[in-house]
Order: sequence, then C-alpha cells, then structure tokens
Amino acid sequence: MFGWVVVGLGQAGDGHAGDGYAGDGHAGNGTVTSNTGDIFVDVPKDHWAYDDIKYLADRGIITGLPGGKYNGSQPLTRYDAAALVARAIKYMQNNPESVTPQDLDTLKDLIFKVSDRLSSLETKVNSLQGGNNSALANQVAQNKQAIASLQSQVGAMAQNDTSKLASRVNANFIISVTALLVGIIGIALATLGL
Repeated sequence: MFGWVVVGLGQAGDGHAGDGYAGDGHAGNGTVTSNTGDIFVDVPKDHWAYDDIKYLADRGIITGLPGGKYNGSQPLTRYDAAALVARAIKYMQNNPESVTPQDLDTLKDLIFKVSDRLSSLETKVNSLQGGNNSALANQVAQNKQAIASLQSQVGAMAQNDTSKLASRVNANFIISVTALLVGIIGIALATLGL
C-alpha cells in the first residue's frame, strides 16, 4: 500500500500520470478492476521489485501504460509523484481497517529498502559529482534521519489497536513520502546539474 519504494510510475499517453483508468486494470482511486496478465508485461517475476510493484498495483496505488507496460526505468516526475501520493492516501482513507500486522511488516521492510536505495543513490550521486554537493548530502542525511525515526515509530506501534494504528501509519506514511520525494527530487536535480 505504500508507493514510495517504486522509483518509476506509469504515465498516461499525454506524459502525465492519470487519475482515471490507465488501461492496465487499475482505476487509480484505490480500487482494482479486472487485471489481464500478471501485473505488467515488462516486469518479470524475478525482478528485485516485483513483489513491491505487485503489492502496490493490487491496491491501485501504481498504474501502468496502455498495453500493460510499467516502464519502471523511466524517471519519476512531479506529476507521477503527486498521483502516487494521492492514490496511496485515498487507499488509506478508503481502507483504514485493512491495516494488518502484515502491512506493518511490509512497511518496515519498505522503509529498510528505501533506506538502502537512498544510500545507493547517494553513493552514485557522489561519484558522479565528486562529492562536492553538500546541500544534497545534507538532504540525504536528513532523509536518513527521518527514515530512522520512522523505523523506531513503526517498531513501537501496538498491533492490537487498529484504529490508532491506522492513524499513525497514515501520518508516518505522509511524512515519509514527503521526505523521500524531496530527496528523490534533490537527487534528480543534482544528477541533472540543476
């Protein structure tokens, strides 16, 4: 249910992430219509992100292109990020009772994956720019602190109070998505030399 691990997002034919039906079986509003195929024709089952992509696609948080493609190697635009965040928030609002202990475990796993991916991106950016971008390094450090804080908060959640749990997960999700998106945008801008 948490879309911030996926770096690519399918786009509508006009280059913008759509908020309606994307032609891949997902309505884009937190509900799933019939899906013809595995998830996306260009995401093999042995891809490292397959399970996460399937998890998000099953909940309508990520969508693909007509023809069942995902185009996961395409960069995430601000339009894509806005659509992704909106779908995730709609899913949480429409399905608060669906937050389960398994979802918490998934959230923990996703936080670790984001942290690992962020470290990898930091290394790549530093190697591309010779490590001279202190603003980007500061942003990455702030994101790491935010992720560490989220890891602590998720670990401390009581699994028997589902209404309180759903509220905390929703708040933590919004904070983490915001921090991650700022970091990704900063990395992208730094990579492009802007």
